[in-house]
Amino acid sequence: MTAIANAPSEQSDPGLRPDELIERARSFREHLRAEQDATDDRGTYSPETHEMFREAGLYRTLVPRRFGGLEFDVTTFVKMIVEIARGCPGSGWCLSLGAGHGLQIGSLYGEKAQSQAIGENGEFVAPMRGIPMGTATRQDDGRWAIAGTWDYCSGSPYATHAILGVRLMEDDQMTGQGLALVPRNGWILQDDWRHRAFGMRGSGSNSIIVDGAAVPDEFVVRGNVLQLEGGLETPGYEVHKNAMYAGHSTGFLQLEITSVLVGCGYAALDEYERILREKRTLGPNPVPRFHNKDFQRYWGLASGKIHAAEDVLLQMSEYFAELSEKAVTGAGFDAEELQSINSSTHHAVNLIWEAVELLFRTSGTSEGGSNGSKMQRYYRDISTARTNIGLQYEAYATVVAQQHFGLQLDIRA
Repeated sequence: MTAIANAPSEQSDPGLRPDELIERARSFREHLRAEQDATDDRGTYSPETHEMFREAGLYRTLVPRRFGGLEFDVTTFVKMIVEIARGCPGSGWCLSLGAGHGLQIGSLYGEKAQSQAIGENGEFVAPMRGIPMGTATRQDDGRWAIAGTWDYCSGSPYATHAILGVRLMEDDQMTGQGLALVPRNGWILQDDWRHRAFGMRGSGSNSIIVDGAAVPDEFVVRGNVLQLEGGLETPGYEVHKNAMYAGHSTGFLQLEITSVLVGCGYAALDEYERILREKRTLGPNPVPRFHNKDFQRYWGLASGKIHAAEDVLLQMSEYFAELSEKAVTGAGFDAEELQSINSSTHHAVNLIWEAVELLFRTSGTSEGGSNGSKMQRYYRDISTARTNIGLQYEAYATVVAQQHFGLQLDIRA
């Protein structure tokens, strides 16, 4: 298959503007809220919702325009995810960690791999599990045989591919690490997330098993996902001449997650407002809670934290774009500058956590403490998200300091 065969079709929405895409995502809010229980039970959003996302172009946000994608910027992507997660955080996580890696297919892989992997209508959806939990073994015909089990593959239920960290095996010895691109028909999806998860049950964070699927040489990129340098020589920049595709995965991966959690914060704030308008204070002279200064203060504190977190998210998404532009001038990426995106968004997530915890704690037992309540769901979702290894801000704060002082990096510190 050639690049010409995948030229943009009419479904590429050539006249679509970024603000229109974001508005499409916003229009799904009530549908997503109505589906929350079913989404948790299913472990991901429904086939109907999947088709809505597909028709709206959400999967194509970051996919290169040359292959039918929209090629919008990272700031547009995070704004779109905030709107989806405001309707359902689990759905937002599933979409973000699937559609977001249109950036990786467009940057880390060469033109031949992109032309084969991206669908005729510009769709590419793939979880990315960069930890090498399996192997890629070089075959006599030049292809690679992929084998292993990768857990926490968020975004996998509606994926077209998976991007998987592997140990490269050549001539019976390990020669390094890589990222293998495996088509959907080459792996088995496990239903092992929704029944054991405390929160984010709808995020589709399932395990997948690959049992010897063979992929062509161009579907394997050598190196660790967080160590690939990016810049002028990035395959995607050479093809598309867009600095976004010279980007580094460090920084962007945290933007994906933070956008979901900002949406979760707004979802909790929306629910708290409903509670304040519908519930009354206790005592001999009850009034609607929003007339009470204590509840006004709780809402005001939470609102300020959530808006501040969103400001950090948007500023860091724009900063990521600035660093990408700087990298293609020949300067490359500065590791400390990239790490600052991680450290800043970590604090944004902590602001969201503080806001949701306050809203949950003051919403009352009949709301936050009741199984099936939306406020409880948002509390469980943010609590589960904070267990993600990428959000362990104390460990990463140490790495930032080590980077600054020129010391050897140790993520375990």
